[in-house]
Amino acid sequence: MFPEGFLWGAAISSFQAEMGLGRPSDRTDWWAWVHDPVNVEAKRVSGDTPLNGPGFWELYDEDLRRARDELGSNSVRLSIDWGRVFPEPTTGVESKVKCDHHGNVAEVELDRRVISKLKGLADMDAVGRYREILSSAKGHGLTPMVTLYHWPIPLWLHDPITCRDSLDESERTGWLDQGTITEFAKYSAFVADQMGDLIDLYATVNETRIVAEHGYLTERGEFPPGLNDPALFIKCMKHLSMAHGAAYQQIKRWDKEKASPLGPATVGVVVVLQAFKPDNPNRPEDVEASRFVEYMFNEWNLNAVFHGDYDMNADMVIQPGEQHPWLVKGCDYIGVNYYTKWRVRSRGVGGDPLLGFEFAPGKGQLSDYGWESYPWGLRKVVDWAYSRYRRPIYVTENGIADADDRLRARYLTSHLEELQKAIELDRVPVKGYYHWTLMDNFEWSDGYRIHFGLYRVDPENKARSPTKTVQAFKSIASTNSLPSKNR
Repeated sequence: MFPEGFLWGAAISSFQAEMGLGRPSDRTDWWAWVHDPVNVEAKRVSGDTPLNGPGFWELYDEDLRRARDELGSNSVRLSIDWGRVFPEPTTGVESKVKCDHHGNVAEVELDRRVISKLKGLADMDAVGRYREILSSAKGHGLTPMVTLYHWPIPLWLHDPITCRDSLDESERTGWLDQGTITEFAKYSAFVADQMGDLIDLYATVNETRIVAEHGYLTERGEFPPGLNDPALFIKCMKHLSMAHGAAYQQIKRWDKEKASPLGPATVGVVVVLQAFKPDNPNRPEDVEASRFVEYMFNEWNLNAVFHGDYDMNADMVIQPGEQHPWLVKGCDYIGVNYYTKWRVRSRGVGGDPLLGFEFAPGKGQLSDYGWESYPWGLRKVVDWAYSRYRRPIYVTENGIADADDRLRARYLTSHLEELQKAIELDRVPVKGYYHWTLMDNFEWSDGYRIHFGLYRVDPENKARSPTKTVQAFKSIASTNSLPSKNR
């Protein structure tokens, strides 16, 4: 058995799942990015657009009913689209911002007058729809976990095309600008004030490292703004880590209504933690590269959130000038997204270590992404996260790209076997599990060729068709236990 009160659900994100029916969200950096013909020509993006998505914006009630009745869920993880709520700038709404002696945004102070001005700028129809979605979740017996930032930000904060082509000339540089932290604080406060009566479980930021890595540290340049610069990667990581703290403070201040035992506000951060191994454990260069990647990709962000340690030169040593404990604002839980094991290989080129590694191909039975199934890695990373940071854990994403649904059921049960061991044998306080994802959706730069969903979606009529794994998930979630043969 899993612990009493364990949360079972599937996860979705707004930009990936909402469109396809109803009003599009066309005022974000990601919208501009996937529609840009230069990006399509360069194969940074697939050429698919979210306009062909599953249409959750209109079909939310039947999807949430399906999650409860057909999957046996008691929770759902979803996100709010910042650009839907604030399609127009909030920068003109004055707030009191305090910076430390390094120039870092340390405090953002907002009062009721600020919230009132924000309400005047918000798209209240969009706010109303999100309230309907959250009310529907509650009505179907689902505790919502709500993510405030799952990657798109308003276009008035980030012009990814100008940044890609000429960063120095852009006035809207997104997470490279500390002003975005201030605006995120405003947005977070507004959501907590306007929807807090329906939300008790918040995730501030989803996968800081993925945003920074794929936007600022890859040769393909698949995420906005498609740059490849280690200094920008670290700067983005820093500002997103600070943004968590700013959002945490605002949610705690503005959400005072308790809708469940988790209320009025349990606030955490979601990170992607993977198992990293040297491609050749007998090659010292690979061993060193693997440890460095594990530190930068798994540990750096959490050290900043929990300790105020900002290793800006990525030397794996925290110097006195990199310690900013006053930037630590709190974190009630760690959301762990886990998918696979990565084999790390040194390129042997010297220079910046952030450019000195590559990932070797996976081995054995692989997903459609070419990822290995490595269930023990889930146990490993939740054990590590809890032992190091001593916060409860939610597994906020775990799933497999499997268009033919050949591997998904076994992937699910094998990973839950390891999670149960982490709970029962290692005494890790894991509070919930969210499978990625409820239905096939827009998989960012890869479009619709990748299928993570528990349900297939007909692109024409949006009909949902269950995969074989739906019944497997329901048998686990509805009984709060694995089948006896898996114990």
